[in-house]
Amino acid sequence: MIFEEYENTIKAFHHEASLSLTETFDAVCEAQDRLIAGMVEQGATVAGWKIVDKDGVIILSPIFDFQLFGNAGETVPSSAIRGTELEVCFQLFVPSDQEEVNKRVDEWLPFAAVELIRPAIHLTNHSACDFYFNYGVFVSQKPVAGALIFEGGKQGYRFSAELDALMAVKKDIVKQGVLQCIDRGYANKDYFFITGTLNGLVPAIESLGENRVINQGETVIQFDLA
Repeated sequence: MIFEEYENTIKAFHHEASLSLTETFDAVCEAQDRLIAGMVEQGATVAGWKIVDKDGVIILSPIFDFQLFGNAGETVPSSAIRGTELEVCFQLFVPSDQEEVNKRVDEWLPFAAVELIRPAIHLTNHSACDFYFNYGVFVSQKPVAGALIFEGGKQGYRFSAELDALMAVKKDIVKQGVLQCIDRGYANKDYFFITGTLNGLVPAIESLGENRVINQGETVIQFDLA
């Protein structure tokens, strides 16, 4: 599947126009599950999940295999996206037994990721939970530690974050997302989990040119926004 096919699928997708995280959370999940099933029938695979904590409610947004870009050398058209977000990511196997999750939390290592945020395709996109807002995602090949530095475009954008101070909170959010995967029938598979933005949306106009994520002096993600 390619993104244009995905876009057409979502434009034609029907669900409630007033989905609410607090009042109709089950409806949000049911709508996602129906969409995922339809995408799988068309040949797509869920590669990972964006986890959003909104007012104490955890919602997963699927990221499909065709949305996972190579972590170096890609060129992305700026007209396709609203902007970029630096993320912390975890790659792990989701067991079927919830008790196993608690045993494995300490083993989870952080990776760097950059999410490309696109405009809404469907009128019922839920802005609070990133419902289908992923254009694409970059994930580092190796785990990261210490400071993450994101350098964006020709405007000289620069952001840094210390991972050590974030890990306890990030792992707790991932744990809740993993448990939701088990509850919804997405266990016994490898996924990556993006835990939410570190730096907010950097508008595409500020990111034109080369973008890099640097960790311990090494460029772990590099892409161009044209």
